[in-house]
Order: sequence, then structure tokens, then C-alpha cells
Amino acid sequence: MFAFGFALVPLYDIFCEVTGIRIPIAVSEAASITEEPDKSRSITLELLANTNNNAPWEFHPLSDKIEVQTGLMQDTEFYAKNLSGRPINGVATPDIRPVEAGRYFRKVECFCFEEQQFATDEGRNMMVRFYVDPDLPPHIDTITLSYTLFAKEQRVASN
Repeated sequence: MFAFGFALVPLYDIFCEVTGIRIPIAVSEAASITEEPDKSRSITLELLANTNNNAPWEFHPLSDKIEVQTGLMQDTEFYAKNLSGRPINGVATPDIRPVEAGRYFRKVECFCFEEQQFATDEGRNMMVRFYVDPDLPPHIDTITLSYTLFAKEQRVASN
């Protein structure tokens, strides 16, 4: 069956040559022109921060919304502060919307890659280094990046 499928094209060409019948396929001139799309464009990145229920954190992005250029490495930061009164670790889970944009949003460095250790009452900025692939579909002009920060208590080793 596979070989038969390939043989059909040359057989069709021979049939058309012998009979003089050939059905031309019309191709519009517009379809034959290939335009190189603009690879760098500006989009909006919305930033959200959440904590799980009763998590002892102050957690928020430093900016709620930023304009970013596709194809360029960029940074943004989130602030987290331990409000538990004891040392804890933080684990952040990211979410990107629309879901389709997740294939084009690339995190190079992120506080979400590793568990974050916080001393009692410690607060600090945590960076996300990213770029948006220039092949982001044109209908996506806003991406929402959100993180949920969970508390994970540190275990104290006993002697």
C-alpha cells in the first residue's frame, strides 16, 4: 500500500501526458508571497502572586504588569516575607495563561526551580529571568504569569 501511494503520482503524470488532460491547480499570487513576520513585538505580562490557605507569607510581584519584547531576555521580581515566626521553606508553583502561551514562555532562572529557605521574619526579592519566543502566535498579546507560594516547615535535626 505504501509503495502504491508513491506510484500514483508518476502514473497520474503519465496518464495526463498521454491523454492531454491536465487539471491546472490555481495558486493565488498572494499565497506564493512569503512575508517574514516581525519577530520582535511588545506584549503585556501580567504578574500575580497567591499563597495557599493560611500560609504565613507576604507575597507579591514588584510590578503587577510589565511590557516585554518577544525574543529578548528579561527579568522581573517577586517579594516574599516569612511571617510564621520561625524558619520555613517556601515552594512556589507557576501557572501561565493562556495555556497556549506556555509553549512560548521560557523561564531561564526562577525562584520556583528550588525550595527557598527563609529565616524567621526574613523577606527578600526573588527573580525570574525569562524570554518570550518570537513565534508567539499573533492573537496572544497578554500573558499572565502567576505563582502560588506554599510553606514547608524546616525539620530540625535532633542529636
